[in-house]
Amino acid sequence: MSLSALQVNSDSGANRKAAEGEALGHIQKEMAGIFSDLADLLGNPSSLGSIYGLLFASTEALSMEEIVDRLGISTGTASQGLRRLTELKAIDSHKEDGERVTRYSARLELRPFVALFLEQQLMPRLSRSSARLSSLEESLPQISFSQRGVLKTRLHRAIKWHRLAGNLLPLIHRFINR
Repeated sequence: MSLSALQVNSDSGANRKAAEGEALGHIQKEMAGIFSDLADLLGNPSSLGSIYGLLFASTEALSMEEIVDRLGISTGTASQGLRRLTELKAIDSHKEDGERVTRYSARLELRPFVALFLEQQLMPRLSRSSARLSSLEESLPQISFSQRGVLKTRLHRAIKWHRLAGNLLPLIHRFINR
């Protein structure tokens, strides 16, 4: 094989490697965006979702520095996000033998993450809203008669939805923890 043929093969290999790197980067960026939107929808910082999405789309564990670089976030934001994702059991941390850097990877099992989210986020909020609904019900007599009927009907509908959620969430939590 001639020197120029070796050069062409080397160049095409480098081009393939660069295209693969671009495609992987695109997938990781899009997954980070998708999970960022989901985290925001669920009342969590979008950076939490971005970190998880990046790790979810990564074929190997990443260090905090790599996460910071790829997402363009601060070290503090990454540190807090990684700590919270670890608490939620959504990620694992590893240290290779002799390595000083901690690496992180996404857990692909959704059950523990959803169970903790229900336990730590939804159920306490549902509990707090119960007292708020009772307080609103006590305020009804202070509303004019013409508006009271409509508001009473709507409040009772909200109480019914609340009761349904209060019955449903513990069932979902038990189902997930099986």
